[in-house]
Amino acid sequence: MRKLLFLVMPLFMTVSALGHGDALSRETLKKFFPEAEHFVSRQKSLTSQQLLQVEKASGDEVQAVDRDLTVYVAIAKDPQTGKMQSIGGVVVVDAIGAKGFLDLAVGCSLDGSIRKVLVLENMDDKALESETFLGQLEGKGPSESWDVENGFRLVGNPASAQAVIRAVRRGMYLFLAFMGR
Repeated sequence: MRKLLFLVMPLFMTVSALGHGDALSRETLKKFFPEAEHFVSRQKSLTSQQLLQVEKASGDEVQAVDRDLTVYVAIAKDPQTGKMQSIGGVVVVDAIGAKGFLDLAVGCSLDGSIRKVLVLENMDDKALESETFLGQLEGKGPSESWDVENGFRLVGNPASAQAVIRAVRRGMYLFLAFMGR
């Protein structure tokens, strides 16, 4: 049984990692930034130093697929100048819950604050997809409290809910690293 587990876990990790290469649809991206006129997919390979900074700041382990980061940059017209400008971006991160993996899309404003979180794929508890749970992450930024044990109303398996919160926080710091902050 133990050997079977070691054979199956890498398969799940491979399937989950491959999901990061899938492009997010314009319809999905509009859920994060309805005011955006365009979305541009940008890739950046983060340095080892940047990845260490993300781990330290987020308190979560950076995954191999996070090294070559894809950010879907939202572009909108500035209401004052009329010029097109970046207003934020969306990154995809994995969470490893108690029952399985989750792929999460994390939308961040330019200051790093969370605009929205969507579950793209869920092999864990369906309660983790609820707007009540994910909605409490909206507006959280780097200077906010991210106490995963006491600062949130957890749903489903507490370990899985905490893994989602840590992954969202990691996504926020990955976005900030992408932005050079």
